[in-house]
Amino acid sequence: MKKRSRRIKRNIRWDRLAVIMFVLTGAAYLACSLFLRSYNNNLSAKKQVIESQIAALETQNAAIKVDINTLSTSERVMRMTESSGLKMDQNNIITIYTGNSGD
Repeated sequence: MKKRSRRIKRNIRWDRLAVIMFVLTGAAYLACSLFLRSYNNNLSAKKQVIESQIAALETQNAAIKVDINTLSTSERVMRMTESSGLKMDQNNIITIYTGNSGD
């Protein structure tokens, strides 16, 4: 007598599989959308902080440019020499131009 090996056939129920996949997909979508929304909010807050820092630095740069222009004028040098009791001799003055003026 031979023993018969029986194979149990399992019927795959496609409707249950479809419902399980739908639920898993919906949960994954919900988790991803919540994560991305919070990540987007964090990035937006960081962007605003960086933009405010840029604006502050631009204001400082403008103020420093004004200071440089007032410190480099010849009138300032003239005031300093006159207050010290010095006299300017035009023969001893050498003017150096910086930058490209097309010469």
